[in-house]
Amino acid sequence: MNVLVVVVLSGALVGLGIFAIVSLVLPGRPRLDAALARIEGGYAQSTELPPLRAAGRRLVVAMPWLPVPSADLALLGQDREHWLTSKVICGLIGLFLIPAGMLLLMATGHRPPLVLPAAASLVLGAALFFAPDLVTKVNAAEKRTDFKNALTSYFDLVALERGAGAGPTEALEGAAHIGGGWAFARIAAALAAARNSGRPPWEGLAALAAQTGIEELADLAEIAEVAGHEGARILQTLAARAESMRAEALAETRAKAGSRSATMVIPIALLGAGFLLLLIFPIVYRTFG
Repeated sequence: MNVLVVVVLSGALVGLGIFAIVSLVLPGRPRLDAALARIEGGYAQSTELPPLRAAGRRLVVAMPWLPVPSADLALLGQDREHWLTSKVICGLIGLFLIPAGMLLLMATGHRPPLVLPAAASLVLGAALFFAPDLVTKVNAAEKRTDFKNALTSYFDLVALERGAGAGPTEALEGAAHIGGGWAFARIAAALAAARNSGRPPWEGLAALAAQTGIEELADLAEIAEVAGHEGARILQTLAARAESMRAEALAETRAKAGSRSATMVIPIALLGAGFLLLLIFPIVYRTFG
């Protein structure tokens, strides 16, 4: 009976952890009252936050010293509350996973030592606590590479718009609406926000560059600012910047391909060593068996 109770409790804890992780990953359905409040401009009518979001807000207030990758989160479209909540939940799952297994062993009559599982539980909890950092860093690196590739095309489109006689503002906005994909959508949103607030478009690009940590976008903002204030011709500058970005992307791709080719030597060598062991095993067995 005790074994059944422990199994049920352990299954309930594991299921609760899986439910929490899934609820963090999958976006929730929008609430009708919050949508109506946004439409009517009455944000004060809906101040209640979801439980996980409220818990993340408390974590932000309680742990302001915790380093947060703000640029990576902004590039991925995530907020600090969601990210901190995922870290705490992952850490708690790793912390209580080994004790749950220990309870199962103790319920079956085994008496394992407590020192080693306690240390392993702390190590697993710390590892899972920092796992969202690694996931965020890897995903942000991929997103940043995609953004830079799209930005190269955006440079060309802005140069074409300027060559057709469009002004700096019209060239930036027109090129953003011509291209497709999430990177062009982020650029168009930044330009629209700058236009709605009465600021020049290069300030919107500079703000997006500072928010996401993409230096090439800041270079474009500086080039557009020079063209807007001084009326300088920027066709050659944009073309040269796009060409340099293509060269950097090509060099990075070649370096990555070279590193992957070098790492492929290790599994091939292990496969060859295993094949040789398989060949000589019968001889060794007959000789010493």
